[in-house]
Amino acid sequence: MRVGIATVHTPGIHGGAEFLVDGLVEAVRAAGHSVHKISMPFFFEPMGAAAKTMDHCLSANFLPYGGGQIDRMICLKFPAYMIRHPDKRIWLLHQHRSAYDLYGTPYGWLPGKKETDALRQRIIEADNESLGGGFAGSARAVYTIAERVCSRLRHYNGIESKALYHPPANAQEFRLEPALPYIFVPSRLEGLKRQDLMLKALAACRSPVQAIFAGTGSMKNHLEAMAETLGLTDRVRFVGAVSRAEMLSLYAHATAVFFGPLDEDYGYVTLEAMLSGKPVITCTDSGGPLEFVVDGETGYVTAPEPQAIAEALETIMAHAGKAAELGRNGRARYDAMNITWAYVVETLLADLPAHRADGGEAP
Repeated sequence: MRVGIATVHTPGIHGGAEFLVDGLVEAVRAAGHSVHKISMPFFFEPMGAAAKTMDHCLSANFLPYGGGQIDRMICLKFPAYMIRHPDKRIWLLHQHRSAYDLYGTPYGWLPGKKETDALRQRIIEADNESLGGGFAGSARAVYTIAERVCSRLRHYNGIESKALYHPPANAQEFRLEPALPYIFVPSRLEGLKRQDLMLKALAACRSPVQAIFAGTGSMKNHLEAMAETLGLTDRVRFVGAVSRAEMLSLYAHATAVFFGPLDEDYGYVTLEAMLSGKPVITCTDSGGPLEFVVDGETGYVTAPEPQAIAEALETIMAHAGKAAELGRNGRARYDAMNITWAYVVETLLADLPAHRADGGEAP
């Protein structure tokens, strides 16, 4: 089968979405299919750049490609899923969040601007057509990477979908080693990841809990200055971008992992911690991690408040046996959830009922 994988990319950025695309391409090939990767450049600024990429996707004809026809098209990101193909399946990473759940927040577009409101309305209408049923060129099946993405799609667009989990890159490399007395905090240093919340929690601890932060980002200087202001320089290390071997070691030897982003889509950190046999501390509003972390069983789910997080940190650090038990439970939960690329490919490429010309399903 000839399979198209359509997505977008921002030049210079290679993060979780790009790792997902690489994993999917490899998995589809491993299943014996031919893969055509279609990736269009996407820029967040200026705001009108999103409209230009939408126009490109809506006008593109991907029936002929590379001298042959693509039998099934898998679309991943906004606005790549707007391309036209008679057998298009969506595996949605997320929509253009600035126009949806981040709209009217410090992280997204602010309402009341004519240009912004018009583009937001256009995005919603185009999403309804491309992701919903009954329209020519619309998706024949809609999956997402997590239940959190499903709930947003249902809330904002009234479209039903199904979560389809996938493993992090090179999942087999994660391992469990004897725990050392630190909390590992890996992620990009950005506002939505809320490392500042972790620093405030460390400052609220009555005992000298230590933490290692890995990653780079726009908040690096702010967070380092904040750690100094809070008097944490002897308990906190910012190690920046680390090698793969160093990252695996930091996971393997941690007592626990903190990952408390705001409404994360999925969150590889959670799964990587579970694969490493480490409990995860997350927050009640963290989104994707809540699909894997069971409070008191595989980690702790706390209010997004420094004192609540501090209590969880101190509990973990004071009870090594309990921390190890939570970590084992997390690994067992991961293994029981069938989070494999083979299942992802089988689901995305499954045969579906014949498609009518008007976009509906044949009887």
